[in-house]
Amino acid sequence: MTDIYDNLVKKALDLGATDARLIDTHMIVFDPRSFLKCRFGCNRWGRYWTCPPHLDISYELFMDAFARYSKALIIQTADPQKGQDVSLAIEKEAMLAGNSMFAFAMVLCVLCETCAYPEPCRFPHLARPSMDAYGIDIGATVAPLGFTVKFDPDGHLLPAWYSMVLVA
Repeated sequence: MTDIYDNLVKKALDLGATDARLIDTHMIVFDPRSFLKCRFGCNRWGRYWTCPPHLDISYELFMDAFARYSKALIIQTADPQKGQDVSLAIEKEAMLAGNSMFAFAMVLCVLCETCAYPEPCRFPHLARPSMDAYGIDIGATVAPLGFTVKFDPDGHLLPAWYSMVLVA
């Protein structure tokens, strides 16, 4: 099984991730303050299908599914588009080659320059929720890996974006 995970890390790097690390899911930090920042600190609230309050899967149902995963691949990229591309490719790789049929990417959705909301999503088969949309404290989760979350004076994330793929 370790070879499968090593291959996922290598593939993420080959696809352009600046770093990728495998962690046990018990290392993922949840903090309800993430919901506050989504609601009162993000201009995506209510305007994107992949952001609250439009997530069709409740927090409780998400947590029930999350409890069934044992590993996650944390992916660092230089920009959100690369994060989306790499995360979705790793999800697919984990499903097909890694025998992890329920692999699931969590990444800021940037598939469309402007979300179709309230019209139907243009890419429902590719759209995924971000980690913080379900209460994950990204900074606290990536800090033990030596990663940091930093913002510029305008509040834009620098210099790295984080996503993850839940596996196993």
